[in-house]
Amino acid sequence: MEPIIFPEPLTTSSKIAVCAFSSCVDESFQPRLDKVISGLNSRGFEVLEGKSLREPKSAKERANELMAFLEDDSIAAIMPPWGGELAMEILQYIDFNALKRCRPKWIVGFSDISTFMCVLTARCGWATLHSANLMQQHPNETDTFCLDVFDVLKVTKPEKFEQVPAQFYQSEPIDYKTEPDTMFNFTQPSQWRCLNYKDTRKIELTGRLFGGCLDTLSVLLATPYLGLHGFKQKYAPEGLVLYLENAELSPTAVARSLIALRLNGLFADINGIILGRSAVINAVHQDIDYYEAIELALGKCIFPVIIDADIGHVAPNMSLVNGAFCTLNASLEQGIAKDICLTTSFK
Repeated sequence: MEPIIFPEPLTTSSKIAVCAFSSCVDESFQPRLDKVISGLNSRGFEVLEGKSLREPKSAKERANELMAFLEDDSIAAIMPPWGGELAMEILQYIDFNALKRCRPKWIVGFSDISTFMCVLTARCGWATLHSANLMQQHPNETDTFCLDVFDVLKVTKPEKFEQVPAQFYQSEPIDYKTEPDTMFNFTQPSQWRCLNYKDTRKIELTGRLFGGCLDTLSVLLATPYLGLHGFKQKYAPEGLVLYLENAELSPTAVARSLIALRLNGLFADINGIILGRSAVINAVHQDIDYYEAIELALGKCIFPVIIDADIGHVAPNMSLVNGAFCTLNASLEQGIAKDICLTTSFK
């Protein structure tokens, strides 16, 4: 077994590179971008903007810029503004063998950012942080999970931190184009549940965290870029806690993607699954809705399947560290999860 490599904790003078290895920020959204970058500066960080940040670049250009930042040992973290559509394009241009000789640095965010983060964790053993995106980090934002991102980035190995679920979540879309100063407004009650345990019991789910956006990861698992079984054997013999969230897949596409994970033998490597709230939860396609889709794909699993968690495109977002060891404790009452605590250890 090889140890997971945790990047060094950030300090108030750390250098953060901001680049878009997926989608750039066009002019109409740049007032919001300027706000969040000023927030990084106000925290004392030195911000280095990439040329890909504010105008479209080819996959090769985006990859070259990202590679340069990854190889620059003066940089402590890379924070893309948000996700996008085609981060997968850059993978063919990244020299993962060369990165193994570089100083590890934090990659931070979710959505299409996880397309690269998960491959980096699997191929190089670097811990990466699935969390709120930079564009959500308004300087005046008071959301606990947003603020936690910067605390997590300062955690020193082998420390640990705890998180509990949010009481409410964001139900209305946010338009940073027309409202660059807008912040979260959590109004809908949140409730984590267990899909396949309908009785009353206590559960303790342990393993190394790994996951991200189902839309892209389900495709990557069929490629050499994301050999999850090999990652488990090399870095996580204790097993994996797989977390996933759905951005745009229809209910039937969700079912297909999850069934494909089982057909690829992935379930033999995991101790449990945590699914975030779906961004298309009200969509109906071919007479099946989202909950019917995940019941069809995961309802007979023998390990816990936790659903409606604070992960992904329906804010807020917990800070989930790919490669870190976690313990999820909860009390289940007829499938409803209570007294939930997620402990993450940098070990």
